[in-house]
Amino acid sequence: MKNTSIITPNQHALIRLPSEGMKVVELKPDQIINLGKFGSFKVNEILGYSYGQAFEILDDYMVRPIKSLMEDQVQPMENESTQEEEGQFTRKDIATILSESSENNQFIIDVGSQIQKLSSDDIDKLKNSGVSSDVGQQIIDKIIEGHAGFDKKTLFSQQKYLKRKQAKFFRRFSVDYLGGSQLLEYFLEKDNQRVFDMTTESLGLLFSYANVKPGGKYLLIDETGGVILYALMERMNGEGSIVSIHENEHPNHILLRNSDYTDEMIDRMVKPINWLQFVETNAEKINWKDEPEDVIENMKATRKAQYYRQKKRAQDINHVIDLVSEGNFDAFISVSKLHMPSVLPYILPKVGGSRPIAIYSEYKERLLETQHFLSVDRRILAPSIYESKVRHYQTIPGRMHPVMSSRGLDGYVLTGTRVYPKQEGITAVGRGISKKRRAQDETEKS
Repeated sequence: MKNTSIITPNQHALIRLPSEGMKVVELKPDQIINLGKFGSFKVNEILGYSYGQAFEILDDYMVRPIKSLMEDQVQPMENESTQEEEGQFTRKDIATILSESSENNQFIIDVGSQIQKLSSDDIDKLKNSGVSSDVGQQIIDKIIEGHAGFDKKTLFSQQKYLKRKQAKFFRRFSVDYLGGSQLLEYFLEKDNQRVFDMTTESLGLLFSYANVKPGGKYLLIDETGGVILYALMERMNGEGSIVSIHENEHPNHILLRNSDYTDEMIDRMVKPINWLQFVETNAEKINWKDEPEDVIENMKATRKAQYYRQKKRAQDINHVIDLVSEGNFDAFISVSKLHMPSVLPYILPKVGGSRPIAIYSEYKERLLETQHFLSVDRRILAPSIYESKVRHYQTIPGRMHPVMSSRGLDGYVLTGTRVYPKQEGITAVGRGISKKRRAQDETEKS
């Protein structure tokens, strides 16, 4: 079982950088991981720490643990007293400048060389003087010292300016556990089309309405390459079964390689089936007959291995077909671009009574058509569309300000409850029912 709290060798992890970039890596012992301009480090240096720990890159691929990615924890420079004698800014001076802020930004003339005395060549020289964040902090100190309009900025603008420079020059990183939501977050930034612009909030909304829990039996359509499947397995805590419907000969679950789940666990929980097998269960079932033991013993090694592979494949296909034939799934979950009104007539009979369906789409219009279909079909009670929106804020002590630019798409979730409508013997009860009964009684008496 993989470790979810301690940084462990031979597991995948999510590296977070000061620039808010992310990188998925496999932590192989003795390996050196390259983080581009932020430097490189040895994997052995971070093993044994808790997930979420931040590190600073030092010389010779070494690291040291630090409190956070952005906080200035560098010790005072040895030549700080010399700088005071030469009339240069020290870190105390910079702290004083931060406290001397303007009420607004109207006096700032933000035109490159007119307000910044430090040239790009000077910055390159400082970069080449070392590899630790000491150098990054020195660069930031020099930039602030050479910025003619820094004290004319508001305190909020100064904090934002410092954060941008720290993200650019600090050689730090943190290591997070790579769960399903973290993998989704990574692909949302790297390749948002792969996950259909789904956010972690929308993922939580989808699983909440699907009532996902350990030990359940779920019907899934996942076209993200396995991101949703990984998150579903994680939420089920390794208990239960998932029938994954796909369009091709083999399912595309390539991103499960980042889950670090064993092949035995994946085979036990995930049961892939293509659409032809799902729709034509009787026709696609394999009529397998075992060969006699003496025949198997006389087979060549390659032929025997092929025989056992074919036998296992037949058993797996027949098992998943039996699961589909039994039906009574605890929920149906879909994250795909399939036309749901064409798919649901085959799906709904397999979902158990009083069980939910949850369908995600990045476009509301797709779900509106599906909602209308379900309203007419009557096998789904109260089909409704929900949306999850999260507004991010930037803060300093005593003040909050919303982030002005954010994502426009967070996706939508259509959900409803599977019911069995009664076809006959339904009597509508309303205000006129008592009058009608009295009229019938009077007719019978007369």
